[in-house]
Formats: sequence, structure tokens, C-alpha cells
Amino acid sequence: MARRTVLALASAGMILTGWGAAAAQWRLYHNSRFGATADYPADWKVEPAPENNDGRAFTSSDGRARLTISGIFALEGREEEFAEKARPLEGETVTYTARKGDWIVVSGLRGGKIFYRKAILSCGNKVWNDLDIEYPKAEKAKYDAVVAHLADSLRPGSGYDTDCK
Repeated sequence: MARRTVLALASAGMILTGWGAAAAQWRLYHNSRFGATADYPADWKVEPAPENNDGRAFTSSDGRARLTISGIFALEGREEEFAEKARPLEGETVTYTARKGDWIVVSGLRGGKIFYRKAILSCGNKVWNDLDIEYPKAEKAKYDAVVAHLADSLRPGSGYDTDCK
């Protein structure tokens, strides 16, 4: 009986250690201007902030993937902006689009890379909080869990250029 208890405790310790390690793999970014908040992989390089402080770019340790977390003022009507967010950029083929409430996701291919964009309309329809990641198509399996975590972590919030509460 005692041996089973020791094995159970050892297994629980390994599980908890694994969860702790997974949690340590992420850092939180908050954009002080527009309030966009999301996790990013802890081993990714943080690029310098742009002069307008609208967000931040992050590059994978091997330089093959790039992430941007940012915000921007909403300018047009609500439906027009959702339609604009859904349109492919030059050279893109959209393979997935989803919209629910105040967010939209667009994903697809551009060259040999996969792009994934999520945008949340926030602050009384005045601000877009955006997440954009691009990574090699050949590494899709490697990035599936990363993209899922990033998408789940994106949150709107208050910033010094917004009057959201």
C-alpha cells in the first residue's frame, strides 16, 4: 500500500512540474497605449517598440516565426471594419475565417508561410486589439498549440490612448 502511495505522489509531482514548466514558457505583454494584452513565448526575442507605441513584435529564437500584438483606433463603421479585417492581404489565400461577437479570426497561406490573425473590437467599438503570427507551413504541427494559446490569451483592456473602463 505504501509503495502505491509513493508512486501516486511521484506521478502527481511529475504532472505538477510539467504544468509549472508549461506556465514558465510564456510571458505577458500589455500595450500601454491601446490596452492589447496577450502572452508570448518566453524564449522569443522582443523587438524594440515603435515610436507610436501601438504594439510590439516578437521573433522566434530561430528567426522563422514572427508575432505582433498591437492596437489601432477603429475608424469606419463596425460591419465595414469586420469585412476589411476578413479580406486577404496581397499574396494571401484565406483558408479559414471565424467571427463571433466582437472578434474575428482569419488564417491562411502567404508564400510558404501560414498566417493567423485575431482581432477584437473593444472600448465601445473604438479600438481594435490585434494579434498576428506568421510561421513556416512545414512547421504547422509545431505551432498549432502555440497559436491556440496565443489566440486564447488575447484580451482587450485600457491604455493611455483609450478611455475604456
